[in-house]
Amino acid sequence: MHYNQQSSNPEKLYKAAELYEPTIYQDLVEEYNWQNVFILSAGWGLIRADYLTPIYDITFSNQGKPWTRRYRKDHYKDFNQLLENSILPDETVYFFGGDAYLPLYYSLTQNLAMRKVVYGRQDHRQGYEYIPYHRFTNWHYSCARDFIENRISK
Repeated sequence: MHYNQQSSNPEKLYKAAELYEPTIYQDLVEEYNWQNVFILSAGWGLIRADYLTPIYDITFSNQGKPWTRRYRKDHYKDFNQLLENSILPDETVYFFGGDAYLPLYYSLTQNLAMRKVVYGRQDHRQGYEYIPYHRFTNWHYSCARDFIENRISK
């Protein structure tokens, strides 16, 4: 946190959205601005897209190598920068991500009083709206693309 508060970047850390190879992260930032895009990270929690972070390899995915996996029993002190962003109750937060990331998302957003939309999954958790999206490997990238291009409901 202290590192991100200084005006320089002597260690040449990356903005969180720049750590990922799929161009959809950059496209979301280009469309909605750095301060309005958040990354749900298995290593950091819910961080702003412009938050400076070192390269890391932690995932909730079952496809990850065993030493990169974050398990539910693991205890991390996750950031929740969505809280710091002063989201208003009349605003909406949209989630594009796999099922393995939902427990962390729920734990970090359950007490936030805004509209929360989750794409892909049909669930019945109170306080969340669910919009179905056809599912396949890495479906959340095409879902986010369809969102940017207004091809799916918001």
